[in-house]
Amino acid sequence: MTVLDRVAMKAATVYARLTMASPIHRDTDSQFELTVVAVSDLGGGLRRITFTAPELATYKLCGADEYFGLLMARPGATLVMPDPSRENLRAAIADMPEGDRPNLRWYTVRAHHPESSTIDVDIVTHGDSGPGSAWAMNAKAGDRAGYRSGGALYRGHECDGPMLIVADETALPAVAAIIEQHPDFVDRSTIHVEVTDRAALTAYDFGRAAVHVHVRGDVAPGTSVLPALRDAQLGDLAYAWVCGEAGMVTEVRRHLVKSVGLDRRNVLFSGYWKLGQERG
Repeated sequence: MTVLDRVAMKAATVYARLTMASPIHRDTDSQFELTVVAVSDLGGGLRRITFTAPELATYKLCGADEYFGLLMARPGATLVMPDPSRENLRAAIADMPEGDRPNLRWYTVRAHHPESSTIDVDIVTHGDSGPGSAWAMNAKAGDRAGYRSGGALYRGHECDGPMLIVADETALPAVAAIIEQHPDFVDRSTIHVEVTDRAALTAYDFGRAAVHVHVRGDVAPGTSVLPALRDAQLGDLAYAWVCGEAGMVTEVRRHLVKSVGLDRRNVLFSGYWKLGQERG
């Protein structure tokens, strides 16, 4: 890892600790190649891709909503992996020769199956307008990609008291994984999800969790869920996990901190994507 990598990572960590709930960091990074073994459409634009790799047999998730960097060869190119010793993955890719640089997008591990050395990854597709969606739309068994470990965000199970979870369709896989891995915490959680199409929910069984669903259709993210949260009696929250489109996430966090009175250090928020912009 270069000196600049260390400085950038340290600065980001310090800033995060001051402004939001602490995520889960890995002690070391893992990087390896994946092979697609199955692809299926889930409904509502979601596509599940199952990957395999020998490393997944012994891989340990660090949290319920584990996320990772999916490295994809650019159209017409061969997959070249970045330097695995670099902690700053984006910088490592930027330092590669232009023709070798893979595309990078971050996704949640929907499910890990160590007995079969596989993971399931659910990706929201939107045609060929972005490299992640374009790759997922055309993925087939035998295709190669790269895995770069990330970390996890959810730590609500470490808190006492009521919790709030707010998500859009891109965060549905994470919400489903959180509920599956921490079922005992569902009874003190309020869950709100906003989706473009209710069909996006058909692949997920939330068990006994009470999930408030807000269908926004083609209007801007946050249009449906924000008024509902402002009208809700959220009570004395101990923790909030808010993930999805960046604008929606920012407004929800602002409401929780300024109007509800929740300490910003108890709000975990992440903009998975930003309307009108690509994010690598």
